[in-house]
Amino acid sequence: MRALLLSIALTCAAAAHDLYLIPGAFTPHRGETITIGFHVGDSFPNSEVGGRLDKLKDPLLWWKTGKAGIGNLRVESTRDAGDVVAPGAGDLIASVWTVPTLIELDPAKFTKYLTHEGLGEVVSWRESHGEAARPGKERFSKYAKLLMRSGEADGFFRGPVGHVIEIFAERDPSELKPGSELPIQVMFRGKPAADLQIETAWAGPGKVAMRIAGRTGPDGRLTVPLPAAGMWRIHTIKMERCAEPAVADWESFWASLTFQLR
Repeated sequence: MRALLLSIALTCAAAAHDLYLIPGAFTPHRGETITIGFHVGDSFPNSEVGGRLDKLKDPLLWWKTGKAGIGNLRVESTRDAGDVVAPGAGDLIASVWTVPTLIELDPAKFTKYLTHEGLGEVVSWRESHGEAARPGKERFSKYAKLLMRSGEADGFFRGPVGHVIEIFAERDPSELKPGSELPIQVMFRGKPAADLQIETAWAGPGKVAMRIAGRTGPDGRLTVPLPAAGMWRIHTIKMERCAEPAVADWESFWASLTFQLR
């Protein structure tokens, strides 16, 4: 029973956490083994939850002319990790998604979570449909991408990986300098995702910061300020009524994009 309760607690804790990818090196050399960390948590760039290998689907490294699986998956303390060999020169994208997971939160916690993630339309819907006092039954899945570069850039940084929800950088972050702006676009099921809250997380030497960058326009686009060098993560959530009401009331799709500003 204790093990079951612990499992439920970990699932609930992880549900409110971002999933993002952190590499051993953002600029690996050809033939170098890259270790990719699968991080879950709210303490960017650290990870707070490991041991979720059964949730990870299609961990892949993509480049302009091919792709390879991220292998040797393992648990490393509070994160999961895997390895892949860097191919020839060019832009690299690592990606992974998670199997859908169910969670139920009491009304107050669910409303607080929705408000924090900028999902005010869901709060309003629950109020207008008499659900505000009911627990939030949600099915969620998470989709993470990581941008790296090996040698010279080749324009593949905007390559799609086929996720249900994807954040695309519309300029190459590896070519930007501190103080630049990064235009992004969020796509959901192949169409621009409008009015989504975009959150950024930054980590520099001994410092971290998180802020709300704004909301996407009708074309799914937003320009994100990048004031300092370091590691960056962009995050958003799309939520809609669950297509299987017998399973859950709501379904959410989490997206993250991680990169380095040199």
